[in-house]
Amino acid sequence: MRSTLTNTVETTSDRAVIYRAATVLHDGLQEATGMLVRDGQVAEVGDAAALATQHGDAQVVDFGDATITPGLIDGHIHAIWGVALARGANLANCTSLDEVKDALRAEAERVGADEWVFGYGFEPHLLGDAPVTNDFIHDAVGAERPVYITLFDAHSALLSGAALAACQVTESATFIDGGGFTERPDADERQLTGAARLTGHVLEWIALDHVQRHVPRIPVAEQADTLYNNLSEMAHTGLVGGYTPDLQNPDTFAVLEAIEADRELPVRIRISPWCTPEMSAEEVDALADMKQHRGRRWEVEGVKLFIDGTIDGGTAWLEEPDAFGAGTRGFWHDPEQYARNLRRLNELGVPTITHAIGDRGVRFVAETIANLPNNGTRHRIDHLELVADEVIEFIGEHDISVCVQPNHCTLFMHADGTDTWSKRLGEPRNKQGWKTRSYLEHGITEALASDWPVAPFDPRTIIADAQLRHPHDRNTPPIHPEQALTASEALTGYTESVPASVGRSGAALRVGEPADFTVWARNPLETPASELADVAIVATAIDGSLVFNDHR
Repeated sequence: MRSTLTNTVETTSDRAVIYRAATVLHDGLQEATGMLVRDGQVAEVGDAAALATQHGDAQVVDFGDATITPGLIDGHIHAIWGVALARGANLANCTSLDEVKDALRAEAERVGADEWVFGYGFEPHLLGDAPVTNDFIHDAVGAERPVYITLFDAHSALLSGAALAACQVTESATFIDGGGFTERPDADERQLTGAARLTGHVLEWIALDHVQRHVPRIPVAEQADTLYNNLSEMAHTGLVGGYTPDLQNPDTFAVLEAIEADRELPVRIRISPWCTPEMSAEEVDALADMKQHRGRRWEVEGVKLFIDGTIDGGTAWLEEPDAFGAGTRGFWHDPEQYARNLRRLNELGVPTITHAIGDRGVRFVAETIANLPNNGTRHRIDHLELVADEVIEFIGEHDISVCVQPNHCTLFMHADGTDTWSKRLGEPRNKQGWKTRSYLEHGITEALASDWPVAPFDPRTIIADAQLRHPHDRNTPPIHPEQALTASEALTGYTESVPASVGRSGAALRVGEPADFTVWARNPLETPASELADVAIVATAIDGSLVFNDHR
């Protein structure tokens, strides 16, 4: 039986703890058998028997044949906002439109006749060549039922007619970020008028913010319980930390404070609020002051920016238009405004991450970062789904770090090219993405991440997929196998490279660092990637205290 979260081992100033295991991977994945922890920090690493002899008063916790590694950290995860994004029916595993409809009907029945129906993880490729509209929602539960579905990329949603009405959306619109409320392609042919002309497809953040103001919110206490349970599950998969690139949930601080009122967060959280095109200079400066917000295991640090959207939604900034003529510009009507904001944040010493997916967007962000005065502030580019080889070389030359999601490639791309990403780009560009190995070959610090709830958060599956270049649990052809990582490279991407990517130290179990660690039943560096997802996590620890403990 899986244990509950526990703090049964507490390090104090007058009592040290020696953690021993068959292998302790530390400081660049060197091997040892024991680790002395004092005051929540790594004090010594070496032979477990020798440490026990030298420190006879230390408590010994023996994990037997297990392997201790630095604690796993997700470099890009929407841990708090995900409570609202991953709401209702999970549609991510549906393989047909009929399955989606059945899931919506079941959710509608579960919540009752007077409640909104929510779902998440829907992939538009299930519609085949048909346009993205809410017709299947109406077929499933009726047009009179308010339904809100978050699409798999989290950059778009699909609303029923009743939900559009409740959100006061009555006509199509396009906003500065390239998104908006879309119109049915046959609206004129069918002589549709008013809201009937709308597809229900809502694209990008300005439009999403508009509708979400009208969507029923989850009570803070319920959010706190859900977040705590989610983080507990994350701890069970080996995570000790998550870099959260958003402050989109307006209840974020209230939720975190509600948890810390009577319990500890099972996972550390580092939050970076958004800097968006419509922000004034004063609002940009105010982002730097948000670092005062922190708790025992959470903090606000850094800022997140966007240069574009998604390839699947047609809002990525591409060097050439996609197969549908989209992708011709980024989120900022004046890209120089993005550059000015980044320069200001650099001047204030605020580390940033920028969402950049299209090849033109990545190029622009890389050039902008390279032109910043070097004052020691670290800036990172996230996602980089489509990047020219010379831009990767440029990123390496200018010591810019990146954060990528290997399982976005393995889960959302199909070897036969039938996925939305591949259709949008067309041949041969759809063969040029997801270059995880190329970054390391150019000396680039590469953090790995899930982007949950866009993809599952279990780091074992992502570390496995990064090596296999196909889903760990499917015998499908690998996608660009030449871009595969080794086991040690993937593990480093989930540990030391995450804080390094934003200019921090830690996550390597070096002497003097926080004793945040993950205990595996088997050595992840010696386990075949196809078996890695099934390796049990024995325990996780933060500051040397066991947060999750399944050791018997």
